[in-house]
Order: sequence, then structure tokens, then C-alpha cells
Amino acid sequence: MSLSIKIIAVSWVISALLAGCSSNPLSQTSSQIGSQASQLNNQASLSKSSVLTDKLPTSDRIKNAIINDKESINSASHLSYADDDLQDLKVQLAQQQQQLEAMSAEQQILQEQLKRQQLTLTIKPTINANAGRSKQGTASTAYIAFLEEEGQFTQLEELAFKEVSIIPNRDSSLTLTVPQEANFIAIKVGLRYTKKRSQLLIPISSIDFDTPLIINVGACDVTLVEGVNPELAPTFTIKLKHYQQPLVSCL
Repeated sequence: MSLSIKIIAVSWVISALLAGCSSNPLSQTSSQIGSQASQLNNQASLSKSSVLTDKLPTSDRIKNAIINDKESINSASHLSYADDDLQDLKVQLAQQQQQLEAMSAEQQILQEQLKRQQLTLTIKPTINANAGRSKQGTASTAYIAFLEEEGQFTQLEELAFKEVSIIPNRDSSLTLTVPQEANFIAIKVGLRYTKKRSQLLIPISSIDFDTPLIINVGACDVTLVEGVNPELAPTFTIKLKHYQQPLVSCL
């Protein structure tokens, strides 16, 4: 065999051996072992880190516990502050409600005072007003005064602030402003045949300001028809009932 042929044969054998080694399962196994070793190293590193953490000095662990406690306290404080704010809002709402109720009560009192400052007086003469024993009614004059004291009633005509002409069968209505210091309203009609039964002294406290004060003027007397609340002044109501008993004849 020639030298060249030998060289070719040896080359072929070496190539075959090299190809077999590259496809050998042992080579693959070595690669897998290397990968597993890398994973074990990573796990070992993590475990080591955890162990180091667990093995922190006592002072560091105390510091960490204090930090965690502060965070918990801060969280609880925020909740406490929220509860306090809600409680403050409830207190403010209750105070505002009380203020509104007080304002409403004051407004009602003011409205009541304003209502008591004005009085509507209606005078209703009959067809035979101031006729006396005759059948023919005649004109007369009504004197109106506000009095502080009952003793001033005898001076009614001198203290009168309003004089109203009364025509038989013709109604008269007027709005009166009640002075703050007044305790009585006095009304006197100048009838020809009677004096006592032609005048009225009405306590302001007995007046129902929701209705007009209405009086009738007859042949010999004056009668209070409407505008007084018996419950407000029972004593006056009893006297008024006795006063307004039907007349038998003009005196």
C-alpha cells in the first residue's frame, strides 16, 4: 500500500472518532450537570442571604420592630383622626341645628309681636243705631283710645286718638297701630239715651289678633261681636257677658 493511501485512511478514522465524540450522551449529561449546579449555587446564595437576615444582631431586630410599631401606630392615628373629624362634623351639625331652631323661634316671636302691633276694628251700626225709643236711627261718633291704666277710662274722650263718624246701616273698618305700652283699647260711642252701655274697655291681652275686632252699634247700646278670645282673659269675658245682656228698654 502506498503512503498516500495510508494517510487518507488514518484521516478518515480520526474524523469518525471526532464525530462520535460530539454526539456522545456523556457530553449532554455534563451540560445538564452544569445547569443543575448553577441552580444549586443560586439557591445556596438565597439561603445564605436568608440565614444572614435571621442572624441580624438583636439591636437591629429591635430597630426593625420599633419601625414596624411606628408604622402601625401611624396607621391607627390616621384612623383615629378620621373618627375625630367625623365626630367634630356631627357636633357642628348639631350646633347648626340648634341655631336654626333658635332663629326660627325668634322669628316666630317677632312675627307675633308684629302681628300684635296692628288691630283691625270694624264698626257695624244697625239701621236704628242711636235711635233710642224712636224708630229713626241717627248719626253718632265713636271715640277710640289706647290706655296704659284702667283708671284712664274716665278720660277716654280726652285721650282718644281717633274719632269715627257712625252712620246707621253703614259699616266702618279701620286698621289701628297698637302702642307697645298700651294695655287696653277703649271705645265709646256717643249715644243719646245711654252712656254706660255705649262704651267698652277691652284688655289688649284678651284680643285675638287673627280676627278683626267687631262691634255692633244698636239703638241704645254697643255690643262686642268678635275679636276677643275668652281663654285669654276669662275674667273680662264674664264681665262682658253680664254687660251685654239684652236691654228691655233704653234708659
